Amino acid sequence: MPYDLIVIGSGPGGYSAAIRAGQYGLKTALVEKQPKLGGTCLLVGCIPTKALLQTADVWERFVHSDKEGIQCENPRLDYPRVKERKDGIVNKHSNGVGLLLKRAKVERLTGYATLKGKGQVEIRGESGSQTIEAKNIILATGSEARMLPGLEADAETILTNIEILNLTAVPKSLIIIGAGAVGVEFASIFRRFGTEVTVIEMLPRAVPVEDEDISKELERAFRKQKIRVETGARAENVQK
Repeated sequence: MPYDLIVIGSGPGGYSAAIRAGQYGLKTALVEKQPKLGGTCLLVGCIPTKALLQTADVWERFVHSDKEGIQCENPRLDYPRVKERKDGIVNKHSNGVGLLLKRAKVERLTGYATLKGKGQVEIRGESGSQTIEAKNIILATGSEARMLPGLEADAETILTNIEILNLTAVPKSLIIIGAGAVGVEFASIFRRFGTEVTVIEMLPRAVPVEDEDISKELERAFRKQKIRVETGARAENVQK
């Protein structure tokens, strides 16, 4: 029996649509290729980075607590525990999405979805492939980072926003290519943890899609934090 709705992608757009459809009584299936629900924002974006940012802010306050009259001798950063806390927050929210889908009677299917024709979706998973049908299909697949030629991620030296979240130690130095929202957030996080950070931006200012006043304030704050920002610059190659 075909579904009323198939949603491909379990990010905020996908799971919200699936839950609402289920609440209205539609027979709904949600297809996600990742083992965890939540999409980029929950798994490798907004949620984990904010967890790290909060910890980084607490750590910075401990390191400079003497300025506020608080003596904290020899504070120690246990980064594996920091990562464990971040992962715990992500897992909690991801499981919460699964619970909401279950309450709305949305069927969850794990695998890579491909449109095969009018109303048909093929799902390829670990146990094989199957084709399901629906009157309506919502594509909520999100996006992926575009890699620069010759700068493929290797999980050791060259990292994307995904690999950097899986580090088990704070790097001594970090070069971030791109001063958009994601780049400057990681710059702020790891500088607080003690990393020497350089940000390279091709356009004339940091966060170039924001107002110029915001760029000026951010660059001023970064100078104060000793984050080096190189604008109007290109990354030509990487030597490991």
